[in-house]
Amino acid sequence: MKPIEYAVEVENIHFAYNEKPILSNITFRIQDGDFAAIIGDNGSGKSTLIKIILGLLPPDSGIIKIQGQNVTGRSDFSAVGYVPQNSADSISRFPATAEEIVLSSLYKKIGPFRFPGKKHRQMAEDALFQVGLTDYKKRMPTEMSGGQRQRLMLARVLANQPRILILDEPTVGIDNDAVNQLLTVLHQINITNKVTIVMVTHDIAKVASYSNRVLCLSEKHFHESDLPSGTIVHAHPLQNDHRYEHIHCANCPQSHDSESCAACNQDHKSHGESERGHL
Repeated sequence: MKPIEYAVEVENIHFAYNEKPILSNITFRIQDGDFAAIIGDNGSGKSTLIKIILGLLPPDSGIIKIQGQNVTGRSDFSAVGYVPQNSADSISRFPATAEEIVLSSLYKKIGPFRFPGKKHRQMAEDALFQVGLTDYKKRMPTEMSGGQRQRLMLARVLANQPRILILDEPTVGIDNDAVNQLLTVLHQINITNKVTIVMVTHDIAKVASYSNRVLCLSEKHFHESDLPSGTIVHAHPLQNDHRYEHIHCANCPQSHDSESCAACNQDHKSHGESERGHL
């Protein structure tokens, strides 16, 4: 029997900053093709965890593997794409076109002191197409909205054709329509290209419609509901120590109709009173 292939494996991670514990005993696995959302209170260590997974911070103890290989000592991260926090702001006044910004991510493929060739320009164009910015390739970042700049930074990462995409709070600072556009793009990348997505977010009410796993990082520990196979957890943010979980059958489509789903109806009936009492 072929063993299960995991895109990301995190085992017993501990991390402290200036002797203050930030992460303690963090363990989880993300399978190839998952769209995993990581949520948690402010200061719970979400961004720190992402940096540890990427090898940017060494844990005090524990093991991290990407595609079965230990991150420690690993030099090739070409299969991993990373969109950090506030990445759109970093290019807001950058003096280059959208196409040139995407091409800048291909410098290893282009080579030092060389101009991009036809193949590289096609890779950039394909990435811009994936995020819906084909018509903006000759525009400067100053001529684009915050949501468009965020998708441009996503295109810059996609040009290298990663198998795992890690994003840290990509919906912060953009309006509701831009959030919907970005999440639709990520959903298509996940479904069509089979790219594994790991996304830190506070906007779980929207992301839950696209993700198949929600991991909650709170009080320095991960809590992943122990559910039967074939279920999906939709979790809303922690507010006033209240966590509302919406569990529905895996046969529901991504944009499911809760009124026609028996599991959803039952869930709404059982949680309705408690939800009104806390929100």
